[in-house]
Order: sequence, then structure tokens, then C-alpha cells
Amino acid sequence: MTETAAPGRRSPLRLGGSTGADWLLAGLVLAVGAFLIGHGLRLPLPLDVGHLGPQWFPIAVGALLLPLAAALVVQAVRRPVGDATSEKPATDRRALGLVVASLAAHLLGLWLLGWIPAGAVLFWGVSWALGSRRPLFDAGVAVVFSCTVQVAFSAGLGIALPVGMLLEVR
Repeated sequence: MTETAAPGRRSPLRLGGSTGADWLLAGLVLAVGAFLIGHGLRLPLPLDVGHLGPQWFPIAVGALLLPLAAALVVQAVRRPVGDATSEKPATDRRALGLVVASLAAHLLGLWLLGWIPAGAVLFWGVSWALGSRRPLFDAGVAVVFSCTVQVAFSAGLGIALPVGMLLEVR
């Protein structure tokens, strides 16, 4: 079934059943990907780093975001007109609030305690917000994951993550 505009009225420019939000998301993902690649190429390469320097990570993430943006465009074009998924979904405000609170605690903890405890708080808080109800298991996984990220950045990339204000006091 094709919708046509009434005589004298212009129909909005829409491909398929997509909305402006679909195109905005695809454009933002494309812009972030291009930004990461552009700035990753301009990062200076430290002399003490081997073949993989700190610039490869933003370039890799940006290179993965470009096909994602293309897939979002294809999805927006192929969405049928009047698709049920084009209705606005309900927002889980509790989960959003918990993720924002975890991020705020992470930012404060990063400055005060350093990466490992702050990262563990962030990972644990997000897992709780997304519905996991095994707090001790999640805390263990969060600490292991935070330590793994620390090792990957320090040993693999030669980038020291913050140790926190409390460990800098001598």
C-alpha cells in the first residue's frame, strides 16, 4: 500500500518507513567513526612502543563504526512504511539512571582510586542496571575485566591508566 500526499500538500522526504532519528543515528555513527580515524592518525607514536602504538585503537574502532553506519542506512532504507518498530519504544528510566550513576561513580573513582577499582564499579553497575542479579559473581567478573583492561593498556599499548590520587601520595 502506497501513501500519497493530498493535492497541494507535499509529503515529507522519507525512504521506507524510517524516521529522522534513524538517519540522525546513522549520521552520528558515521561522524564518530570518521572523527576517531582522523584523530587516531594524528596521534604521535611514542618511541618506546613497538609495532602497535596507542593510535591503532581509535583507528580500529572508527573503522568498525563505518560499516555499522552503512548498515544503519541500509536498515533505514529497507524499513517498510508503517512498520510496527517505528513506534517509540518505552524507556527504562531505572536502568538509564543506574548506568548514569555508575558512570558518575566511575569518573569520581578514577580520579580518587585509579582505574582498577573505578572500572570494576562501572562494570558492576552496568551489569546490575541491565538486569543481572548475581552481585558477588558480577563483582568478581568486573574486577577480572578491569584488571584485564589494565594489563592490555599497559603491556599491550604502553599506556598507563590512572592510578588514582591516593596512590600518588608519598
